[in-house]
Amino acid sequence: MKHNFIYLGLLQLTNFGRIQTNAFGISTVRCRSDPRRRFAVVGRTRSTINPDDYDLLPPDDEAGSDGNNRNADNPQVEETARPELKRRLYQLAASYDRGFGATPKARREADEIIEKLGALNPTQDAARGIDGDASITHVPLKAMWRMIWTSAFDVVSLGASPFAAPSAIYQDITNPPIATNIIDFIPRAQTLINFSPLSSLLRAEVTTRASSRRGIPNRVGLVFEGVKLQPIELLGQNVSDLPPLTVDLTWPRSVVEQLASFVPGLDNYLGLGENGVDKNADAPGYFDVEYLDDELLIIRQQVPGGLFALVKVDNCDP
Repeated sequence: MKHNFIYLGLLQLTNFGRIQTNAFGISTVRCRSDPRRRFAVVGRTRSTINPDDYDLLPPDDEAGSDGNNRNADNPQVEETARPELKRRLYQLAASYDRGFGATPKARREADEIIEKLGALNPTQDAARGIDGDASITHVPLKAMWRMIWTSAFDVVSLGASPFAAPSAIYQDITNPPIATNIIDFIPRAQTLINFSPLSSLLRAEVTTRASSRRGIPNRVGLVFEGVKLQPIELLGQNVSDLPPLTVDLTWPRSVVEQLASFVPGLDNYLGLGENGVDKNADAPGYFDVEYLDDELLIIRQQVPGGLFALVKVDNCDP
């Protein structure tokens, strides 16, 4: 009963609406009962980005995303262009709050930088080993990644809520083929205070199963498997020991259909096949790797579109 009151308090505090999931994470849609309300959840700290935090040395691998080196005749161009382009992207990310506060001009500049980086992509086969094949020792995408920039409207719109703000956003691919999208939310007022003894945080996780696509070496297919909402902190109290609100999308379709009207976001999956898996051999969602080196990952999601830039980090501790 105590747990129920805490969850109810979290949902009321954050003006809970309906969750949507996509190839990267969680977005919001308007609540059926009140079209003026939006999904908002709580968190603790807004992440900041300092371009000096990242090593800008270029990797040694000179292969392009299609296996061909686009600047083979002049490798010095790559050696000087990559770090400069990355530096400019990091500066944009820091100046425009990861894209949440970006102007149209800033978005165009970021798109141009990413396009140029894509032409210098050093990774030939980014999806290698993403299926979890134990015989493959080097999996390029295997890491913990933290988002520093996005142009995806479904993610940028998370910052529009007057009640809550997205804090750190991660993509956890440390245990392929499982790829988990993590979004931490904090109260909007908490972003205005350097220290708050009544801080709150709610973590949303979307679990997907990744797979490679035959003939497309830099494309990663995704099948959604579950959604979890885990309260971490509520008004300064650690509540991470509370059981999370979890929905397993591999349950039989009939069960998912019965729950769809009660659990936000489940109706997004009613187009899936039996046991939550699309009957099509190709996973229903995917993203393309535009650029990947030892520190920076840039991906383009399929639907509803948009670019993500992420840097490699050691963990996703809130």
